[in-house]
Amino acid sequence: MRIFTCIFALLVAGVASTLFAADGDVGRGRVVGLDYFFNHQVKDGVQFHYVWDDEKNSGYSKFGKVWEQFGAGLGKLNGAPTRKDLDGFSVYIIVNPSTVKTAADHRPNYIQSADADVIAGWVKDGGVLALFGNDKNNCEFEHLNILAGRFGIRFNGDLRNAVPTHADMARGTFSVFPEEALFSGVKMIYMKEISTLSVQEPAAVLLRAEKEDGSGTDVIMATARFGKGFVFAVGDPWFYNEYIDVKTSVLAIENRKAAENLVRWLLGMAGEPGVSARQP
Repeated sequence: MRIFTCIFALLVAGVASTLFAADGDVGRGRVVGLDYFFNHQVKDGVQFHYVWDDEKNSGYSKFGKVWEQFGAGLGKLNGAPTRKDLDGFSVYIIVNPSTVKTAADHRPNYIQSADADVIAGWVKDGGVLALFGNDKNNCEFEHLNILAGRFGIRFNGDLRNAVPTHADMARGTFSVFPEEALFSGVKMIYMKEISTLSVQEPAAVLLRAEKEDGSGTDVIMATARFGKGFVFAVGDPWFYNEYIDVKTSVLAIENRKAAENLVRWLLGMAGEPGVSARQP
């Protein structure tokens, strides 16, 4: 019995090790680049809010560790992207482009048509782009939609999932999901104060939910296949430090699981830097 127990334990450990190694291999040789230019907020002389370096509630440091968990390297772009810059990434993320109110020195770096052309060309050749918006009070939409529109996606610039108090957190949850990789094993996610989306070809709805007033449905997440590449869009920064591990005594929120699913999914279809994406 003791020998059997030891063998069983070794087998279990071996399977766990293999699964962990497989996760780590997904991102091997791949780099995820995060925009620090269109989203550019500064506090006490230091850039913060949805950046890898920010370890406070406002940052993306925990999200960065999820990418590293899957073997990817982290990169950042401090200027408008060039094709040479983007060819160094397998995945490129833009989060919450700054408004006049929030930008450093109140001088936002807007996404221009030329920027959209460069990014769209890179996606067409196999890049994977992730767009994380925000609500109407915090995100610059006019220029973000120049880029998103290249792929049939529009951020509506509205506000859904208002959560006035901690007791109202259920208003920020979604729990009905399609059978997609992002939601595998996930029972509930949390996103507060978000923008809904509109889609047309080549974009497709990934997650749809009933409107808060019950008068129809809202598009919450969308994807687009564009040439050899892929685009994911959602109207919320979603995985910043405050909410990637959000826990309550009542709600079984699984944002971290969703983050891991998203990272595995996007890395799984991305090529190595400068190499066309693999189609899932």
